[in-house]
Parts: sequence; C-alpha cells; structure tokens
Amino acid sequence: MMLVVTDLDRTFWGLDCIAPAAHLRALAELEASGHVVLAATGRRPRNIARLLDVNQMELPSVALDGSIGMDFHTGERFHRIAFDPAALQELLDILDTHRIRPCLYIDDRGEPGGDVVLPENPSSEPSHLEFLDEDVNHGLSPDDVQSDVLELVLTGLPSSLAHEAAAAVHSQLLGIARVDEPDPLYGGSRLTVSPPGVSKVSGVEAFCRWRGRNIDFAAVGDGVNDLELLEAASISIAVAGSYASLTAKTDHTIGPPEQSGWATVPQLVG
Repeated sequence: MMLVVTDLDRTFWGLDCIAPAAHLRALAELEASGHVVLAATGRRPRNIARLLDVNQMELPSVALDGSIGMDFHTGERFHRIAFDPAALQELLDILDTHRIRPCLYIDDRGEPGGDVVLPENPSSEPSHLEFLDEDVNHGLSPDDVQSDVLELVLTGLPSSLAHEAAAAVHSQLLGIARVDEPDPLYGGSRLTVSPPGVSKVSGVEAFCRWRGRNIDFAAVGDGVNDLELLEAASISIAVAGSYASLTAKTDHTIGPPEQSGWATVPQLVG
C-alpha cells in the first residue's frame, strides 16, 4: 500500500483551515484501502493538534517543515532536529545585523507553557504575533531555549530584506532558509529558517524508518517548502495555480481546496 504525504494549508484545507467534506471522505477512502496518510506541514505541533481536532482527524505529522515528527494519536515522536546552540547564536547574530529578530519555534517536550519564544521587539508582522500569543511561553527568553529551537520564523518582511537575509544564512551554511511570498495571511514575505539538513523529505524518511516502510510515497503540495517533497515522490501531485505547480515537474495537478481538488487523490494514487 502507498504512503500518501500531504501538505495541509492551501492543499488539504483552505485559509479557513476547515477541510472540505469531500476531502475527509477521500481521506477515509484511502485509509480504508490500506494506504497510510502522513501530514507534512510548516505548522507547529500545538497548532496542528488543535486543527486536526477541529477537523476530527488523526494523522501522524511531519511539522515545522521537517524539524519534528509526531503521531498525534499515540503521542509518540519519531523525529527531531534542533539547531546546534553555537550555530543558532551565530545565526541570530547574522539576522540581527539585518535588523531581524525572529520568532523562535521550540520543542516544548509536551510541557505546558507554549512552543513559541519571542525576543525583545520581534520583527514579525503584528497580526502574526497576535495569532501566536496563545502559544507564547512568556516565561522564557531565547537564551533559555538554545538546545530546543526547531525553526525561526518571520512574516510581513519586505521581499528584498527576506531574500538578503536568506542569502546570508546560506552563505554561512547555518541553516535552510525559505522565502514564501506573498504570505497569504499576513502579506509581504515570510522567512523561515530550519536547521541544516531539514526538509519535509527528511521527516518522511524518519517516518518510514520508524514504521519499517520502504521510502516510496505519493506527495501532494502547493508551496516552496513542498518542492523537495514533490521531487522525491514516486507520484507527485501539485495544486493548480500554486508555486509548486508552476515550479516543479509533477505527475498530476488538482484543484485548490475551494474546488475540492484533494478528493481526486485516491484515484491518482490507485
């Protein structure tokens, strides 16, 4: 049976984060046929858990673009890659020279308090900070979580600044920087920086090792963080009109969530 790896935002659900009923039926069809479905998303584990609950779904997930993997049904973790503390400090210093102070997404180890830590005067767009607030651990500073940082994130940046900062990160081999623009929720450019070697593919590979599966999968996605995933997949499916559909060579194209495009995935994977 096939492993089906799917992005969530603008792929399985739209900006409202509510999966169309046709998508939920397709998911149930795949699982009833013996296929395994794995979510692979840029979202944080706490946020994913809430959204899966709202949509009455239980899926193992690769979160934060591949930095951590969790089975939300059992609570087990099958994957984790955090920044090296010394490299993280060097990275934060480089971003600071660009007057960028990122939000730190951390491994909270399942403890209460939140999985977001903010520096003083974070650079992210105000409505993004408002959205994060319920998961911010206000009792921690960046110095307290050096060994548990999984991703750095900013939204609402000018495009030139986002690309300039990403180039600086890559030039020092300190991480994987991705620029997603325009940010559909907050406008401007979104900059994410993951530890070296992190991608959705690395998370999928970890899941396959954990489950004792061959690394053979179908992938569905739309964004810049899905390109490696689609390239590595045996069956690649992109959302029509998305960055991925315009950039990657894929086997199939499906409609966006508002057209219930994911409902055709069972037929495409066989």
